[in-house]
Amino acid sequence: MNGNINTVRTDGNLNTVRTASIINLLAGIWLFISPWVYRAYRDASSWNSLVVGALIVLFAAMSISNPLRARGASIVNMLLGAWTFASPWIYGYTGNHGRFVNSLCVGVIVFILGLVASSMGHTRTTPTGPPPLRA
Repeated sequence: MNGNINTVRTDGNLNTVRTASIINLLAGIWLFISPWVYRAYRDASSWNSLVVGALIVLFAAMSISNPLRARGASIVNMLLGAWTFASPWIYGYTGNHGRFVNSLCVGVIVFILGLVASSMGHTRTTPTGPPPLRA
């Protein structure tokens, strides 16, 4: 690494990534158990909540364990959040008000927190000192 470049990592950014990822982990656990809460565990569409919830938990755990490299996992969670938001229309359960609102809320939460974590879960380089002399 060039001596004139510093990597900027603030504790505030790392704490923000961890906090966003912990909330996403909890949202993923909730999405996973929600088919039983809404008595929809026998519906074929409940597999979506199980699989997507487990994936959200997995990628959130990856972000928590290494917040400096959380960007990729957080972007995946953004995509999973968007999928969760769209899933009531894709699987046709908009008539089940509880599940419908749940998917919308979890989708928005996971998407926004994934966006926050992905924007802070990486390092950036900034030049320090004068530029190198050219001969």
